[in-house]
Amino acid sequence: MDPIAPELLNEFNALPCQTEVHLQIPTPTNPLRLRSRLIGIEPGMCVILSRGMDQQWEAARDLIREGQSIVVRIVNEGDPNATIFAYRGSISKLMSSVGRWVVLDYPRNIQKISLRQHSRLPVSLPCRMQSESDSNESFKGLLKDLSLNGGGFISAPIPLPLTKRSFNLHLPIDEYKTLSIKASICNQHLEQRSPERVHYGLSFDADESVKQKFIQTALLEIVQRENKTPN
Repeated sequence: MDPIAPELLNEFNALPCQTEVHLQIPTPTNPLRLRSRLIGIEPGMCVILSRGMDQQWEAARDLIREGQSIVVRIVNEGDPNATIFAYRGSISKLMSSVGRWVVLDYPRNIQKISLRQHSRLPVSLPCRMQSESDSNESFKGLLKDLSLNGGGFISAPIPLPLTKRSFNLHLPIDEYKTLSIKASICNQHLEQRSPERVHYGLSFDADESVKQKFIQTALLEIVQRENKTPN
């Protein structure tokens, strides 16, 4: 395995305490997803997280044990570049003398996604566009690219006048949660490989904090789907 680039290690080691962390634990059926917070990183040694007390953590209680494999995704909320660090590791120790902590092994490889590094990041996420008009029509399709201000939606032709029309873009995260943001269509063209489908250019109509949250959550979903834990 190639060594981690020093500049990437420096960025990872500098992640601030209380940064949001998403964990994924493999099970025979569907992976368990947990949310945590970063307590600290000991460079080259370990990553320390808080151990939650909600229903998800209670359901995973028997799996929170030393040696358990786990996928870690750290969402740098304070970074305007919408950056996520991800790695596969394992639980090395559980601590309760000072706080409810989970100690993970230090990553041997790190994946980083930063949307600012791409003018448009290619993705492929099922979603739907819902008109805000009285008729409230809904159209299924794929989110095919993503930027800090908009994205690309591919679907069958939308049989509506699109000028000055507002939509809600709905992106399912799992069976219980859907991420949504207001959007308008700013351009359209036929897909070259699928002429029966249309690529709609979207502009997100929301303030910066809403767009930032949507982008970070969408990026997290991309990383989760690209790095599924084995059953």
